[in-house]
Formats: sequence, structure tokens, C-alpha cells
Amino acid sequence: MDNNSKGGKEPKKDVIVADTNILVHNPSSIITLRKNGKVLVIPWGVILELNGLKERPDIGYDAREAIRIIEEIRKDNDDSLIIFRNPSFRNLADLDRRIVDHQVVATATTLRKKNEFGNIELISRDHTVRILARELGIKADDYLNEKVDIPEYCLKEVNVKSEIVSKKDLSFTLRDSDMEGIGENDGVICYSDFNPATMFNGKWRKSFASIRKGNFFSIIPLNISAMGLTPYSLNGDGENWYQYVALAQLLNPAIKLVFLQGGAGSGKTLLAIASAIEQRKQYRQIIVTRPMVHLEDEDRMGFLPGDEKAKMSPWLRPIIQAIDLLKEVDDSANKSLIEKMIENKKIDFESLDYIRGMTFFKTFLVVDESQNLTPHQFKTIITRAGEGTKIVFTGDLGQIDRRRRLDKNSSGLAYAIATMKDHPSVGVTNFKETVRSPLAKLAEERM
Repeated sequence: MDNNSKGGKEPKKDVIVADTNILVHNPSSIITLRKNGKVLVIPWGVILELNGLKERPDIGYDAREAIRIIEEIRKDNDDSLIIFRNPSFRNLADLDRRIVDHQVVATATTLRKKNEFGNIELISRDHTVRILARELGIKADDYLNEKVDIPEYCLKEVNVKSEIVSKKDLSFTLRDSDMEGIGENDGVICYSDFNPATMFNGKWRKSFASIRKGNFFSIIPLNISAMGLTPYSLNGDGENWYQYVALAQLLNPAIKLVFLQGGAGSGKTLLAIASAIEQRKQYRQIIVTRPMVHLEDEDRMGFLPGDEKAKMSPWLRPIIQAIDLLKEVDDSANKSLIEKMIENKKIDFESLDYIRGMTFFKTFLVVDESQNLTPHQFKTIITRAGEGTKIVFTGDLGQIDRRRRLDKNSSGLAYAIATMKDHPSVGVTNFKETVRSPLAKLAEERM
């Protein structure tokens, strides 16, 4: 028998019971999950848990936004959203009514017993909650709206004969068949008998890297650098072409959004900050931020002493290390310049929660460790970009710390790359080489 009642009565509405992690992952899910006539049920304990997350440095903004949306809907007495209190734990003796996850499961089983609705489905990002629900006969699933497949991003290799290279502007074109799979601003490694350094022909080899620009490719200068920093390789197998492509994207003012994804020690953060400082005259300010997420996603920030800046200091150490390294690249010239910029707030460090309430004009914004951000957080940050602003996201999809809420397919970094790539103002580089040390390279490859 289906959910349509006999005698002309309206069919029972289907219900979705939402866990806290869904609402924090994307507050707009409160709207999405109520589409197609469905009723969204939020357990009372979830509301209380959202309230307790309001001051969390990594997800407090999202918790507050979820609460705001819920209040707006409830003020209108919209019956498509129900806040459910006091679920029954009868025949659920092994569940603890004090645990919010268990309250979510109990809410779903209680609604099924009431038989007032049609299909009951529980949506949670927590594997354990979904397992418990299914064992009790409740349909359970992850929030799939923003999950993406992760393609294998590698620099494509192409053959470029010297006679097709324009010596005037160091560009070339390829046949349409050879350009297949190469998106706008994508980099390619070029096998060629042309040497852009000497402008003469030579032996065929990996000669240079190029960036696609519409129907042609622009050759990246072999002497490209930022604050004295040049592409660096540890593998002894020639140039680090990924770093060439990244620098070309970072230093191109027409590319307003850059994603640098790759393993530990591949140079993502260092290249981003060096490029920002190199272009300092084009921007009013350089802002660096990163999510304040602990290993294993445990929140200990509230226990740290001091104000917000002091609490941020442990998260900023990798940034400071990168800046200190840049100070040493060009003896004292870089050091005095960078120290003066920091002193004058030309380079500043901000909490992610704080910058998500700002609008950026002529700002070079670097968001480090962005694999720990949700798709909603990415959208919130990118939509804050004002005129003349460039945003760079760096991250490693293999090192997600918020594993209870995110994975490679639901990380905001993966989602943003998949949805924003192949546009004239967007560049993506996925690094394949670790340059920190041979030991780090070995661990990245084998572990």
C-alpha cells in the first residue's frame, strides 16, 4: 500500500530527520531538504547542540546561520519544519537519551510509530548514526547534494614543434583533438625542440610548461619567480612543472581565483604568500587565514589563554614559518620589506569566522588548509570578494582533519574545484611532488 490515503484524503508527507552535522555542513540544507513537499524535522537536542557550537572558531558562523534560518521559518508557522521534543526511547534501552546522536535516531523511530507521515528518512554525516538508524529499520543516508567525484588531475603532456611557436609573444596553438581535456588556465608540459630561454631550436625534451588561454597556449617563462623564489624539485628528474604552472596562475592578475591542491611539502602555501608579496603594489592588503581545526576535530581553542589573536597563534605557525623562509631567500632585502609590511598591517592574519563577515576590496586573500572547509564555507568566502580581489585556496585532500564531517568527496575544496574550474578567471593546480625533504616525499608516496 502506498502513502496515498483512501477516501480523497491528502497523501501523507514524507519526513527527513536532520542531524546537527548536516545543518552545520550547510545551513542552506534547511531549505533544500524541505523541497518537493517534504517535512524537515529537527530534534530539540539538535537545536541545543547548535547553540553550543555558536562560539566554535571553525563552525560557529555556520551554527549561527542555521539557527537564524530555523527561526525565520518557524516565525512564519511554516509546517514544513518541525522542532521535535521528547522522542520516545521505549524499546531503545541501549540508547542514551542524554546523547544528541541517540536523540536523532529516537526521533526517527518515534515518528515512524506515530504513523502520521509517509516515508521517514534520517540524514546524517555521521557513519555511526546512520548505522544505528538502519539497524532499527530507518532509512538513513549522507547529505549528498554537494558530493563530487574526484578526477585525477595531472598536467597533460603535449608535443610542440618549434615552427608553431610564435617568437613574438611566446605562444602557440594546437589542433582541437590535442586540446581535448585541457581546460581554461590549465597547465601543460611541453615536449619540444624549442628552447624559450635561448629562442633557438635544440633536442626534443621537456622544454617548458604552458597555460591555456582560450584557443592558444602561453609559454611560462623559465625564469618565473616570486620574491626570489623559483620552482624547485627534489626528484632529480628535471623541472617541477607544477610549480611553474602555479606561479603563472598566482602572478596573473586576470586569474582572480586559484586553487592549489597537493600533498604535504609541495610548496602550496609558500608559493601563494610569495606571490602575494611580489604583487603587493596591486593590492591594498594581504590577508592570510586558515580554519582553526584540531587534529581529530577536537575543539580545544576555548581552553587556550589570551584574546583571539593569541588563540590563533598555534594555527599561524606554519604561515609564520613560510614567511620566515621568504625572509631568507634574498638576504636582508626580503626581511626588512616583510617585517615592515606586517608592522603596517599590509600583511595581516585573521580568524576565518571574522573574514566571512567582511567584503574584500583590492585584497590578496590566502586561505590555507582549505580542505577542512565545507562547500558552504567556500561559497561564503568567495562571494565576499570585491573589486580587485584575488583569492587563493591551498589544501591537501589527503589530510582532512574534520573526518567526522568531511571526506574527499564532500570537502569544500573538492566541490569548489569541480564547480569553478575551466573559467577564464579561475586556475587550478594539483601538485604531484613533495619538495620539503626526501623523507617527507617518501612518506607522502607510501603512507
